Amino acid sequence: MAKVRIVTDSTSCIPPELVAEYGISVLPVGLVIDGKHYRDDIDISREDIRKRIEDMEEQPSTTAVSPGDFINTFTELGKTTDNIVCILVSKALTASHEAAYQAKRHIRRQNSGVNIEIIDSKTSAGALGFTVLEAARAAQQGSSVKEVIEVARDLISRVIYMAAPDTLKYLINIGRAPKSAKLGEMLDVKPIIGFVDDTGMMDVIARVRGKRKCIAKMLDLVEKYSDKGSKINVMVHYTDGIAEAEDLKDLIASRYDCGEVHITPFSPVMISAVGQMLGIAFYC
Repeated sequence: MAKVRIVTDSTSCIPPELVAEYGISVLPVGLVIDGKHYRDDIDISREDIRKRIEDMEEQPSTTAVSPGDFINTFTELGKTTDNIVCILVSKALTASHEAAYQAKRHIRRQNSGVNIEIIDSKTSAGALGFTVLEAARAAQQGSSVKEVIEVARDLISRVIYMAAPDTLKYLINIGRAPKSAKLGEMLDVKPIIGFVDDTGMMDVIARVRGKRKCIAKMLDLVEKYSDKGSKINVMVHYTDGIAEAEDLKDLIASRYDCGEVHITPFSPVMISAVGQMLGIAFYC
């Protein structure tokens, strides 16, 4: 039996080849459009949501991973392991945590003997993705469940995520925008949003005018939030077209000493919630 298996949700934006390499179970968050439910990156693609979101009179709503998906996954994994570590997007943003705990209670009532640990990453996108990857690598190397959890918690304290959306109107519409978002939107100031502390809350961490200045500011913020002289591991995220992400990756690589570097798209649900954007997740 494998010592520990890792579960996460689709907001982690982990490249598919790494999901397969480390045997990570990725469960889809949901999206409701005109009363119909879609599973992230399964029933709806990035292309679909990009085409539809601009013409919609009412913005789609997002939903948590379903308790049933957690139950099915925990049950299946329980056939090959006694320990499952489930690392999810910030609890402040979703009800997925409660769904996971419901599933955990259900599995416990079945007397399966499977130990399920649920961890709040307090972040999203590649910051969650890196946390999951490092936990999965530790698990693959034979670490105990306690050691895997320690690895995850260490990454949570170090990893940074920031993004430059074209607008905050989508986050404002679904009630997930920082408090100062409406004023910035009225003044046409481009925000840089992200998770840079342990509150689990998204915040505006900088404001600039113009997209080009946003990119330059994000590059400066990488330096602010990284240790000088240390290699940084980076994920660059994009919404529409990989060219901008590749340019951003090249800018980061020319300025910083990089270790692991990935380019990966935002998921359809994330696009529906935030719209067009570029993002960076990194840690030293």
